[in-house]
Amino acid sequence: MKAVPTALIVIKTILFLLSIVANVFYLLSMLAGYRFFSSRENGEENRASEALPPVTIMIPLRGVDFGAYRNYASFCKQAYPEFQIVFGVQDAADPAVPLVKRLAADFPQCDIEVVVSAGTHGQNAKVSNLQNMLSRVKHEYIVIVDSDIRVGREYLKNVIPPLADPKVGLVTCLYRAAETPDFGARLEAIAITGEVAAGVLMARMFEGGIKFALGATMATTRARLDEIGGFPVLADYLADDFMLGKLISHCRYEVRLSRYVVETAMAPTGFFGMVRHQMRWARSTRASRPLGYFGLIVTYGTAMAVLTTIADGASQASLMLLGTTLAIRMAMAWLIGVHWLGDRILRRDLWLVPVRDLLSLVVWMLGLVGRKVEWRGRWLEVARGGKIVLAE
Repeated sequence: MKAVPTALIVIKTILFLLSIVANVFYLLSMLAGYRFFSSRENGEENRASEALPPVTIMIPLRGVDFGAYRNYASFCKQAYPEFQIVFGVQDAADPAVPLVKRLAADFPQCDIEVVVSAGTHGQNAKVSNLQNMLSRVKHEYIVIVDSDIRVGREYLKNVIPPLADPKVGLVTCLYRAAETPDFGARLEAIAITGEVAAGVLMARMFEGGIKFALGATMATTRARLDEIGGFPVLADYLADDFMLGKLISHCRYEVRLSRYVVETAMAPTGFFGMVRHQMRWARSTRASRPLGYFGLIVTYGTAMAVLTTIADGASQASLMLLGTTLAIRMAMAWLIGVHWLGDRILRRDLWLVPVRDLLSLVVWMLGLVGRKVEWRGRWLEVARGGKIVLAE
């Protein structure tokens, strides 16, 4: 009989401590954001006078993404002296091909190419696509972006100049949602700037810089790419963006986080489609960074405070903890997501942050088991270290 109360005390104590640690995380992430966005290390204010070398933008495609034409057109409108855009598909019948041809007709002043090649270099179809595209790349400086990304006219002027520093091997960007066509997209958009960005900023502050890249932007050079072994070394990893940054970092180069924020055009996926996407991320992260994945438990303060309140019978102390946690959590989301990252969607849907936090804990728990993920119609298994194989 005594074991039950003792176990309950232990559970309440653990939940209380996790809530406190999460609040510390929230406060430190605001400090990390302040240090990053108030820093002048990236030198944006001096970039207008810097040399702007020719650049190739690489955009691998498969099918037509939501808002695809507008995404691609944003790269054609760059206020930059010389750049090439190379699109790649693995099937000549891909519906993205006529869209790119229309783009080339609408922007005749742009150097646009589309590479059609079925060559396979590993389980990651995106990386195979990039390898196939590489032979048509004209310039030393390259920018790799996901096909759902949308940028402003000053994008290249912000992400390319840091690469002139020989210590910098790659430049990457934080991102926010451009639009949210359904409720599932809204919940995912809130996580991008209200949750994920904080983790990136914390990694930058405590690890002396980030050691990974984000698929929203990966600006590097062909020389840096060759130094790590090229695209083939990424061909069997699901999180190819994470691995590219990691390998470049292992070569003692800095992965620079730009203050320029890009946008992602989110498709209407529905609630369960959003959960499947989150599960892919969770299982990939667990396989690639197991310690980091388990450490995420200390970031779920809202959920821990809610569970503490339930376990403690809604006592005065637990309700005070819940109120304090919600206040700090909402302040973090507003400061990082709305104030610094300029997320209009988070500004409108700030009230959904606690809902998203509870969902994040559920996804995290589900991500602790299983290895199968769905990726663009294919079922894959994520092995230890983040490599993928076709699922039986």
